[in-house]
Amino acid sequence: MRRYHNVPPLQFLQGFEAAARLASFSQAAAELGLSQSAVSHQMRLLEDRIGQPLFLRVGRTVRLTDAGRDYLRTVRQTLDGLEAGYRKLAPYRKPGSVVIYAPADFASRWLLPRLGDLKRSCPGCDPWIDTSGKAVDFSEMEVSIAIVYDKDAPARGLSIALLTDRLTPVAAPMLIARRRLKPVDVAGLPLLHVERAMGWTAWFELAGMDIRDASAGIDFSDGGLALAAAEAGLGVALASLPLARPAIAEGRLLQAFDTSLDPKQTWFAASTAKELEDPFTRMVWQWLERQAEVTT
Repeated sequence: MRRYHNVPPLQFLQGFEAAARLASFSQAAAELGLSQSAVSHQMRLLEDRIGQPLFLRVGRTVRLTDAGRDYLRTVRQTLDGLEAGYRKLAPYRKPGSVVIYAPADFASRWLLPRLGDLKRSCPGCDPWIDTSGKAVDFSEMEVSIAIVYDKDAPARGLSIALLTDRLTPVAAPMLIARRRLKPVDVAGLPLLHVERAMGWTAWFELAGMDIRDASAGIDFSDGGLALAAAEAGLGVALASLPLARPAIAEGRLLQAFDTSLDPKQTWFAASTAKELEDPFTRMVWQWLERQAEVTT
């Protein structure tokens, strides 16, 4: 069976919404650039298709029936959704648009501080940063470059190893600046957790401590939010050192210890030869190659 076989033509829905809003077929026709008879004919066809009268014709004006008022809510939601969907496609229509998929923490802590340099280095380029967390498929999605956090480089396409991760305790100066902390002291402070394979228990073990339950504290799915919580003095975060470096350099965070875990994970930039045929995507790719030389 054909899907959506009960959905009338879009111009019928536009005419119905206009006529319902203006309470007039002639005013709806003027708004839509049609004749009054054309709108009236469309509404007759729409009513025949639905099997319900939608309007009460009263002289030169029209009023909605109960069924019409009910249907109007659905039609407006549909038209609003189509309009919103069109607006969402604006970045695809822009010349110079480069769609970059990236994890939220990488985007906020590594990419955002460098966007000014990217714009200066890639004139005419307008990056679109997508942090929706979708699994990227270059054959199915409109994506120029993807940032992938994994043990190995993507098996297909082209890739750049941007930076290798390390996990280390960081906290706000207000929390630890006047203390000469030992690893055992960290266990007595509020702990901030990020959803990942390695956590505080592994760090305490690396530091020579047997703390089997280090689960107390606030949990985050986004490492960038965990860093923000640490900056606010809410606790000690076992944070990605490469993502925390800007805050450490600016004095908003302190690295509590040199001891760091190796999660054996790397941020890779990934793309395809087809995507890099676009000159703006190629400029961003070359910029990422230069950044990798700086950060590795």
